[in-house]
Amino acid sequence: ENPVYINRQQVTLALLDAANDKDSEVQEQVRKSMLTLGKQQPDRVLAMCQDYLLKHPKLVVSHRVVILQTIELIASCRIDDICSTRIKSIISLASDEMTRSKEVIPDWQQAASNILVAVGNKHINDIMEEILTKFQPGVLPHFFVVQTLANLSISNVYGMVPFLNAILGTMLPMLSMAKQDNMKWVFSSALCHFSDSILEYLANLDKAPDPTVRKDTFSSEIYAAFDILFSNWLQSRESKLRLTVAEAVGSMCHLMASDKLEEQIPKLIPAILSLYKKNNEHYVISKSLCQVLDASVNMGSRVLETQLDSLLFALHQQVSAPTDYNNPPTVKNHNEVLRCFSLLANSFPDRLVMFVLQKLENSNERSRMGSLAVLRHLINSTTSTMETKKLLILASIRQPMADHSNKVKKRVVQVISAMAHHGYLELEGGELLVRFIVQHCALPDTYQRGERPTDPEEVTNEALRAMCDSTLHLLTTTVGRLADVLWPKLLYYLTPAQYSNATTPLCKSLIVLGNKKKNNQEKASSYTMSNLCPGLCPWFQVNAAFPFNSRGHGAPSLSVLEVLSTNIHPKTEILWEKEIPPLFFLYRCIGVTLQQCFNKEVVKKQLQEILLTARHNDAVEREGVAMGIGLCANSHLEGTLAKLDEFGKSDAFKKSPSIFNLLKDRNDVEVEKVKSTLILCYGQVALNAPPETILHRIDQDILRCISKHFNTKVIVVILFSDLSFCCYVYPVQDFIKAEPADSLRTPVRHLVMTTCANLIITAAKFLLQCQHSLASLDVETGTLCLSFLLFTVQNMVSFHNLGALLGRLSPRCSDPHPAVRAAAVDCIYTLLYIQLRYEGFSLDYKDEGVDGLLPLKDRLQNPDHSILYKTCSDLTKVMSKRLPQQQLTTLVFMLFEGLVDSQTNCCRASSVILNTLLKNRGGGMQECGWPWEQIPS
Repeated sequence: ENPVYINRQQVTLALLDAANDKDSEVQEQVRKSMLTLGKQQPDRVLAMCQDYLLKHPKLVVSHRVVILQTIELIASCRIDDICSTRIKSIISLASDEMTRSKEVIPDWQQAASNILVAVGNKHINDIMEEILTKFQPGVLPHFFVVQTLANLSISNVYGMVPFLNAILGTMLPMLSMAKQDNMKWVFSSALCHFSDSILEYLANLDKAPDPTVRKDTFSSEIYAAFDILFSNWLQSRESKLRLTVAEAVGSMCHLMASDKLEEQIPKLIPAILSLYKKNNEHYVISKSLCQVLDASVNMGSRVLETQLDSLLFALHQQVSAPTDYNNPPTVKNHNEVLRCFSLLANSFPDRLVMFVLQKLENSNERSRMGSLAVLRHLINSTTSTMETKKLLILASIRQPMADHSNKVKKRVVQVISAMAHHGYLELEGGELLVRFIVQHCALPDTYQRGERPTDPEEVTNEALRAMCDSTLHLLTTTVGRLADVLWPKLLYYLTPAQYSNATTPLCKSLIVLGNKKKNNQEKASSYTMSNLCPGLCPWFQVNAAFPFNSRGHGAPSLSVLEVLSTNIHPKTEILWEKEIPPLFFLYRCIGVTLQQCFNKEVVKKQLQEILLTARHNDAVEREGVAMGIGLCANSHLEGTLAKLDEFGKSDAFKKSPSIFNLLKDRNDVEVEKVKSTLILCYGQVALNAPPETILHRIDQDILRCISKHFNTKVIVVILFSDLSFCCYVYPVQDFIKAEPADSLRTPVRHLVMTTCANLIITAAKFLLQCQHSLASLDVETGTLCLSFLLFTVQNMVSFHNLGALLGRLSPRCSDPHPAVRAAAVDCIYTLLYIQLRYEGFSLDYKDEGVDGLLPLKDRLQNPDHSILYKTCSDLTKVMSKRLPQQQLTTLVFMLFEGLVDSQTNCCRASSVILNTLLKNRGGGMQECGWPWEQIPS
């Protein structure tokens, strides 16, 4: 015989013997190894598995289970390559293993059942021929025979539905024979799956093998089964059985004849509502109730209205219950209850809206929060129904706006956000809602710095304020028709003292609104400065003099002043651009002042204030901070280095809640930007400190501290470049020596040699602009430079910030400059191949999807917007396939920032890319528990 075959046979037998190892990791490895062999020779490996089981009838259950699981894995992935004779023998083996013991032995019998389901996806007729021999009239079948039929109906809808009428006919007499709860449970579960399978089949008749199938084909059998489940089994003392029966009843309602369902509604709805009191788990009950309501509304039930009062009372209790986002069933229950309200709103809009608005008057916190959740859902989901009730809702929302509870206020903010997207804020009274948001942007802190709330459910002033900041920003950037509502009215909130803490978010929104008007070639306002808001100009100047007060209002105030410059004087804008570089002069003044200060405690305190209050996501501010600290180091080197070292170890470099509240942890992008600030500071310290004192501090302080942040490579290049001016290449020679001799292209060698030559300073600065501010004036140069530098770092880095780079680059594919569009595609193509290399693919590996990006460049030459956005969507599909799950969050955050890009085309592209990304990868985010209600609509 062939020696290779003998060797493989011996390996397979050895693996089968090892399948009973006590270590679960060994068992898992055996399965993987057997699968590898099975993929190569499925028939031969399956035959050996069968023979092994037949020759060892007394194997312990755990050993049999591993072998049966192996058969299932091979059958699932190579079903098309297994011969028909082997298929039939596998079916026979699995059927025998599943039913050999009359007692239920879940692990063993489930493993055998799974084989039948896997094979049934391709060979349903062979499976049914075998399994129906064990599903005979008048004989109670084995538990797992019924379970297998149920699972087959879900995994192979089109194959199973043609058998279901006969199966239901055989099953009906068995229901009255079932005395044990486990058999009642498996029959109920099967009826639920059968109903769902039939409904899916009927919803996709265009794809079905038999398009003549109709609902009434199954109606009589389904109703007969419903009668037994509802009349006898729903009242069981066993909670698990009650819930499964309730789930089945909900699914079966859609298949019942309309007159039968109408007859049952007065009994069915009270029975389901009564289950809430009998069970701790409410999700299945709400899901069943939702299906009953859906079926009733679809058929135009007349008796449903008689149940409305009890329905609304019970549903309101459920929606007011606490939702634990760490407990998925409570979240699912909340969503199902909201769906029930939507269904009722379509049939009884007046009664439902009045009920919800009356509940808003209830001062109970939970009740009011539940009512607000329903109101928000109705505004978003039943737009046409709510159209005539806008003024009534605007009037009614005022009462909860006056509530003292931050939890209630949080729900009010969510409702206002929904109203803004559906045209409520433009109506009379809408300005009060805007004022509510602004008022809560100005909230003082609940806790002093370092303190934490003791109640995990508490909504602190800080949390509510951050939410209002975010909401105001989203209203400004995503609801275009609100521009005339917000501008210039937001300006009037700037000067009153009670809104001083809201200055920063107000200014950010005003900057966006003012720039939009400039881009549309509108004057920022038709009013002069004196008419617009008396005293506004001096107020801006005072803010600039105390830039770190009121949550860092200095820089935003100056930016608004710049937007309004033409209202001050027509020539102010030109003067501003020439004479006032933004922020730099402020930080330069601070740095020079600290140079002359002899009080070390004052210097220490001011350095702390600068580092903690800086907006690290702003590239200009990062460089300004670094310049100020560098100038300070000229006189206070020891204190400056000590403060930078302390800052590098602080919480700023640890993950913490993000302002979007989309994640439990701060995203990697924010941390990277803080690192960028720190490294730039070290560079400016090296540049400005006295040469005679800085040289010996390079090794022991600067390089040691920044080595922890080497992944921020571009900033490190700038740091090294600064160092090279003051101490040449002496401190970095050791880096070259420490690099492996067998590889010339390593990140450190690249950085060191670039620094020594001192030729990459300009390119590095352009790359910094590309990564953190592609909206700069010289976008074309920055993008092309990034393309060049990406080429040089291929195969060298682990792309922990792939998502950030893709998030910055992808919107540039619709940039007004054709060269930028083409260069952006080249960059994305290179990045994805670097990622493939990092994942272990060989240098010559070709990815069809990634290679498909290059032809897109031709389409990008067409300036037509629809073609550009379609191209961006196609490009996103490729990115979403290649992007690791852990990078997805960073990409989404970067695209959020892209929504306010200075180029309108790129803003729209960011929206298109986000939309495509969420369609392709949104399911994974949902499974991870993302609170989607916080994402901008």
